[in-house]
Amino acid sequence: MDNVWSLLGVLAVVVLILYLAYAASKWIGTHGVPGGAPAVRPGGAGQFRILGQLPVGRNERLVLFRLDERCYLLGVTEHQITLLRELDGEEAAKWLAESEGAPAPGFAEVLGSALRKKK
Repeated sequence: MDNVWSLLGVLAVVVLILYLAYAASKWIGTHGVPGGAPAVRPGGAGQFRILGQLPVGRNERLVLFRLDERCYLLGVTEHQITLLRELDGEEAAKWLAESEGAPAPGFAEVLGSALRKKK
């Protein structure tokens, strides 16, 4: 009978540890790491926001995203994410205007102008 009680005690400890891990991860996901940077909430004002995507292959795409007031162009594949370039102020202003409600150029147009400037 002592074996049954010790087994139930171990089981209770394991369940308690799993619950505490769940509660801690949920809290960190909401509030961020204590003493570290706050958690990034998609769609939050002035934080991370995807502005556009363009598929270029089976598992490949170009992604334009905003982080605070800066815009970045990424190449995304199945196994890797590569920073292609940071958009300069004029290029970023076009996309930031879109996020504030003003009409902005299409993704392909901005990509084409960025590639022309790179040459």
